[in-house]
Amino acid sequence: MSSTLLTTVVAFLITLGLVVIVHELGHFLFCKLFGVYVKTFSIGIGPKMIRKRWGETEYVLSAIPFGGYVKMAGEGMMEEIQDTGTWEERKYPLGTEEGNAEAADRDEGIPLDRQFHAKPAWQRLLVFVAGPLFNVILAFVLYAGLIMADGLQVIPFTRVGDVVPGGPAAAAGLRVGDEIIAVDGKEVDSWDQIQDLLLPARLRDGRSAPAVPVSVRRDGRTVDLELQPAFVDSAGYWTLGMEAWNTTVGLVQKGGPADRLGLREGDVILSVDGHEVTSFSQIARLINDRAGKVVPLVWKRDGRVMQGVVTPQLKEIAPGRSVGRVFMEPFYGHRRVGPGKALVMGWQRTMATIRMTVETLGDFVRRKLGLDSVGGPLRIGQAAGEMLRWSFSHLMYFVAFFSINLFLLNLLPIPVLDGGHVLFLLLEVARGGKPVPERVQAIATQMGLIFLLLFMTFVVVLDVWKVTGH
Repeated sequence: MSSTLLTTVVAFLITLGLVVIVHELGHFLFCKLFGVYVKTFSIGIGPKMIRKRWGETEYVLSAIPFGGYVKMAGEGMMEEIQDTGTWEERKYPLGTEEGNAEAADRDEGIPLDRQFHAKPAWQRLLVFVAGPLFNVILAFVLYAGLIMADGLQVIPFTRVGDVVPGGPAAAAGLRVGDEIIAVDGKEVDSWDQIQDLLLPARLRDGRSAPAVPVSVRRDGRTVDLELQPAFVDSAGYWTLGMEAWNTTVGLVQKGGPADRLGLREGDVILSVDGHEVTSFSQIARLINDRAGKVVPLVWKRDGRVMQGVVTPQLKEIAPGRSVGRVFMEPFYGHRRVGPGKALVMGWQRTMATIRMTVETLGDFVRRKLGLDSVGGPLRIGQAAGEMLRWSFSHLMYFVAFFSINLFLLNLLPIPVLDGGHVLFLLLEVARGGKPVPERVQAIATQMGLIFLLLFMTFVVVLDVWKVTGH
């Protein structure tokens, strides 16, 4: 097995393992909280490979890693589906005296008050939503923990590397090579500080912002200028019309073209394909349209000028759009963040990911995105492996993102998923506490199961086509 394939498999198992374990742990802990008897806690589905009983619960590692389940006493039809993969109609439905007696026979020795169907509706609802809720908690903990551990990324340079013709920086008289030393009278030591002091915190009336004093060092002397940010209506954001002078290499993905060339963190790119570069966006522009072509690079390392050639790899960045990539990041410094701020920023990142995912699902429903934008297990594994080849932190950010996706997916009102269980429970409450007939639940559940199996089959076939090109 190649190192790339091994990395992909390990990353896939870490990603799926974390989100599934945490999801099922949510169901399990709420069962314990409400006194529900849990027969089985399984990671994976299908044949049981490893099994161990502790107390009243059997803990299982099953053969197929795509999911898991918590089997509860008195769960009814779902318990039978978990056991056999099919449903057999009962003589008496749950919720009736005869049905409860039949369930008690199957759960012989387990007190009725510890069986799931005997619990109040609000407790059963919380058991169902606990799994998706724990996926949100996992994402929040990962985001906050990563921000606390790694700090905030900052560009530790204040030299101007690119000025957009006709933009705010050009209008203010800024030039490539100017070193910004103060903004609005405050000394600056990073590009992020410059942006924070220049860009308005919110959209102003009339979409105009005041000019801000900027001091720069140019040819050994200090020059005082004024820069007025501009609002880009088509994109919906403020711009300064300039970019930092940053051609220093940051992280390099293991096994990528830049790594094979021998580039390392801290190297300074001097030219790409014979063109001198002063910003990372210039490097990207020169690389993007040269996929599969040999591109000469010149860089400096510890005072020595080095050179070589690299062949950018075609990378899909959006459905129907691919560009050349050499898989290296610009250099970033890190600013420490306290626990309180890390928690706030972790929560903001979690909410932003939820909003972005909901918008993407909305675009999919409105057919703004095609079916080729859907990723199955192969592409999930491929993406996870790519993240791990960057760094373990990259993988954990991907796990947080994937956990949010699983949270939203599981809340869809499709029988078999948690959202389907919630739908049946809400219908039960609307019917005055009378459960939806098990035959109706069974038919709906089997239809949902068939739909998901067909959809997964389609996604896997699409995955194979996208990954292999056949």
